[in-house]
Amino acid sequence: MAMRLGFGDLLSAGARGVSRYTGTLFAVFVAQSLLAAAFMAGVAIILTQAFSHLPMFDDAVDGDLVSILWCLRYAQPSFVAIGGLLFATMLLWQLFSWFLTGGLYGVFNERPESRDDTARVFGASGAATFLAYARLAIVALPGWAVVFIVFATTLDAAASQIEYALSIGDLIGPLALVIVPTGLLAHFFATVTDYARVELTLRHTSHRPSALLTYFRSVAFVAKRPLTLVHGALGWLLFLVVTLAYALLAQGHPMYGAEGAITLFFVRQGVSLLRMAIRVGILAGQVELGRTRPLPPRRPETAKPAAQ
Repeated sequence: MAMRLGFGDLLSAGARGVSRYTGTLFAVFVAQSLLAAAFMAGVAIILTQAFSHLPMFDDAVDGDLVSILWCLRYAQPSFVAIGGLLFATMLLWQLFSWFLTGGLYGVFNERPESRDDTARVFGASGAATFLAYARLAIVALPGWAVVFIVFATTLDAAASQIEYALSIGDLIGPLALVIVPTGLLAHFFATVTDYARVELTLRHTSHRPSALLTYFRSVAFVAKRPLTLVHGALGWLLFLVVTLAYALLAQGHPMYGAEGAITLFFVRQGVSLLRMAIRVGILAGQVELGRTRPLPPRRPETAKPAAQ
């Protein structure tokens, strides 16, 4: 009989994973930071070419609404270019994340001791599951299509209320109508994908389950165990708390000059590292729970013809 784990067990597994494999956490964080830095450098070049000679852009950066609207209206090609760069960066990160997530799942499953073994397991697991994760992403598309349909439907229903809202209070109801159902569905399908990845990682050497079968098994697994959704929701809640705390602490505390810019850079990096640690802890807990799942049915093997 499979062992039943509680919420505390998942939190303990997450804390152990983060504390034991801090080097792996930093390596993944560095990869993310380099990609983000490349994107920000590209955006800075585009904005510099478009606005460096316009004093109004300084006012826009300082938050002047009229200046922001003027920049958005008369520099559409620049913002289209930024949008294209953002899309390309997100696509590249998605490809990277398949490898990085597969590597993390493999490390948390096999629990290597030395740094060399950890690097070997990380690379081998990330490479072995990359194509399986790509197939899983295709299988998961109908679920995300449902999320998009719900978002479009609720947004259309709330559009008139949002358009004629006169205060922040007037926006709460319409925004809740859009965000709550869309967010719940997105969280469900994201959790299903996470546990499908866990199974593909844990079973890829023995049973080699198909992506489609794994996805449907994970839908049933998540639907029968609300613990999976609560555990994942805690990660997003902590992510939101850290982000809001940073925003509140930064509000009203401008930092001028080189020292201020350097301080702000390190503070932001610390916040990003903390958010990544939360995500990695959730992944470790998912692996711990995924290890208790029964094995999928073995796929029949076709007999090879005897050599003549």
